Amino acid sequence: MKREEELDRKFLTSGQEKVKLEIALMRYFELAKDKNKDFLSEMEQTYQNYLLKRFRPAMETLLEQKENKKMRQLFLQKKMSQGLLEELLLMASKAHNTEAFLWLLEQKQALYGFEKGDMEL
Repeated sequence: MKREEELDRKFLTSGQEKVKLEIALMRYFELAKDKNKDFLSEMEQTYQNYLLKRFRPAMETLLEQKENKKMRQLFLQKKMSQGLLEELLLMASKAHNTEAFLWLLEQKQALYGFEKGDMEL
């Protein structure tokens, strides 16, 4: 059995969320690398659906690992509320991930702007 098939099988049968999240993050981005397709494979769709349901822990993992390109890809797959965006900013800050923090601030500006007084010292 190929490594990919083994990981897919483990993901589908595991009851451990930590194991599932780790595999989903790895396999989703491996499958997403193939840019020569117009649709998601069944497993890619399965992983994407899982990651969107487990969005906060997935983003927290990516922010802690400083996987900013992957973090941006996943971010763009989800409709973002202002509250969730604020949580992501806190996660990036706690992870000392300045690049991600600045990118998330840009997204906040683009999506919601800043209220007067947000930038006061």
